[in-house]
Amino acid sequence: MKSNNKKTVILLISSLLLILNFNSVVIKAQGSTGKGALKVFLRIEDGMAGATVDKFSKYFGNKNYLSLSNGVSGYYSTNQSYYVIKDFLSIYQPTFFKLTNIVTETATPFASGILKYSTKGVRGSSIVFISLHFIDGEWKISQITIN
Repeated sequence: MKSNNKKTVILLISSLLLILNFNSVVIKAQGSTGKGALKVFLRIEDGMAGATVDKFSKYFGNKNYLSLSNGVSGYYSTNQSYYVIKDFLSIYQPTFFKLTNIVTETATPFASGILKYSTKGVRGSSIVFISLHFIDGEWKISQITIN
């Protein structure tokens, strides 16, 4: 009987160690995924602040949802998204942009912030919402809303 009990205890301990090791690998993977999403958000922040869409255009996916305060709304391809955002930022010229809330440790990371702009000498501000999704091993923009 003692031999069976020892085997059971060893099996339980081995199983527990395997589970703990697996959990640490998952946590590390989520952390690195969060860092990747954060990198994308920082590139978007930099590009939006300077009205340089080129800084983050590589993160547009094949199908992006855009909803802008100028009435533009819908799904756009990579190239269309680039030109729609570029056109918007040429009219609503950013004077300040900062992401104030960034959540990366989730399956669909998102961020929100404030865009201050000038258009025809009139200053204004909008709330910006951005979400990402993971496609083919890369974070891609799935939505940009500017209201």
